[in-house]
Amino acid sequence: MGAREERIIKRSVLTLSMVFISVDGGATKTFSVLYDDNGNIISIGVRGSSNYRNVGVEEASRSIWESITEAIDHSEYSLKDVDFYTFALAGVKDSDISTSIIDGFISKYGIKGKYELLNDGEAGFRSRFPDSDGIIVAPGTGMIAYGKYGNLFERCSGWGWFIGDEGGAFYIGRRAIQESAKMADGRSAFPDNMLLQAILDKFNVQDPRRLVNEIYKDKMDIRGIASLATLVWENSKKGDEAAISILKESAREAATCAIALKKKFKGANIPVSGYGGVYRSGEIYWNTFVSEITKRYPDTEFKKPLLGYHAVLGSMQIVMEKHGILIDGKKIDELAKILDRKVSELPSDESSKYLMMRH
Repeated sequence: MGAREERIIKRSVLTLSMVFISVDGGATKTFSVLYDDNGNIISIGVRGSSNYRNVGVEEASRSIWESITEAIDHSEYSLKDVDFYTFALAGVKDSDISTSIIDGFISKYGIKGKYELLNDGEAGFRSRFPDSDGIIVAPGTGMIAYGKYGNLFERCSGWGWFIGDEGGAFYIGRRAIQESAKMADGRSAFPDNMLLQAILDKFNVQDPRRLVNEIYKDKMDIRGIASLATLVWENSKKGDEAAISILKESAREAATCAIALKKKFKGANIPVSGYGGVYRSGEIYWNTFVSEITKRYPDTEFKKPLLGYHAVLGSMQIVMEKHGILIDGKKIDELAKILDRKVSELPSDESSKYLMMRH
């Protein structure tokens, strides 16, 4: 008897409960969580980008469905057991057109009447402030920030890689390439070429001019450039002044989002937190972010940020609330630790490819 058959038999003797799948998807990864109506996380699935603007409808749809089926395959459940799905995806509610496009390909999964579309930023907000006012700044591949104060709910940034998204991983990667080009020309203000060498090694080229061929392609490799952010923060830990400068610059850009939202709320003293893979970069980014905000609003309270895949906890909170179960901030922090354990069990090639984590 195979492992799958054993799980099915185990499922048959369990007390039946409702089970849900929440999906969080963006420019780099798609993260699915299977959980029950007691808030127990059963399994996870992860795949690549589900931002259709970056990779197209077909690839976005495939990433979502494969992440769902992976979560199912690592459980005792089957797809027919899932009572409800949520999809917190980049593009939802940005416009009627983008929402319609996303709803169009998800409706083809055959789950009519069993799903809800959520904006990824709004759902992610709930992962840090499930039941209170606050501001979240979310530097993932791109950048988005949301703030809630009473009945007001405001957004900042999220303009995409070409227009803006300052402070996110793509911005950091692009700045690293730009500074490397300056180093190659002798235009850089930094004393050594440590960052340039790291970029050349990453692209496996010796001549800096060959970077042109690697970067300028028919289709912009957004995820590939964003992945250079890990190189920047690794170099920063080695004392690379250029890398440290780029991280601080990016953190200051991220801080402007929180400051702008505070302005919209007339300077209201509400806490600030966030989620996103860039927070994995370490203390330089977070400390600079905090410092810039406190210069303007010294009484600001800060709540420790979560990583990018933790954003799905906001969707879980929304689903559980609809079923009469309240998940507060303390419970979310507990669930975040469980997710961390699940992620640590992923094959190393998946965690490095989709979550930019190195073992």
